[in-house]
Amino acid sequence: MNAVFCIMIAAAFVYAAIGGNLDAVARAALQAGGDALQTVLGLLGGFMLFGGVMKLLEEAGAVRALVRWLKRPLRWVFGSQAGEDALGATALNLSANMLGMGNAATPMGLRAARLLQPAGQIAASAPLCMLLVINATSVQLYPSSVIAMRYAAGSAAPETIVLPTLVASTSATAVGMAVCWLCERKRRQ
Repeated sequence: MNAVFCIMIAAAFVYAAIGGNLDAVARAALQAGGDALQTVLGLLGGFMLFGGVMKLLEEAGAVRALVRWLKRPLRWVFGSQAGEDALGATALNLSANMLGMGNAATPMGLRAARLLQPAGQIAASAPLCMLLVINATSVQLYPSSVIAMRYAAGSAAPETIVLPTLVASTSATAVGMAVCWLCERKRRQ
């Protein structure tokens, strides 16, 4: 992929040099680099804020409470195949996703995936498929990453995305889980 981008950039510079627009291309590249840096710095501030909030919630015991609250429904969703360790990792993964902290959710999601897939089994297990569906649709109680991006882009009201995101992500998760259950039921028949 890096080679493709290098070829595209080189072709653009060659085309600009032939057309006599090399100065304009250089100015545009520098301007885009500055804009990218400004966006990254804005996002960094938001991620640091929400990372700190997540750490405070964790220290206060809110994350543990959310994990305890999620374990019982997760047992129903993943069935008896999922062990305690898998449910704990899944609960942590989903908790971080619900709070919009996708990057923090990844390590626990990978651990949960390993624990939900029986050793030596090549085809994905039903609990692993369900985990992937739930992660892909991810109910967002508070989409902190999106709010941070909207804030960095200069939105006047970046938090107005909370309710529409909650409705859309909950609907997507419900439909995804239903399809997953129907596929598993059909596979067993």
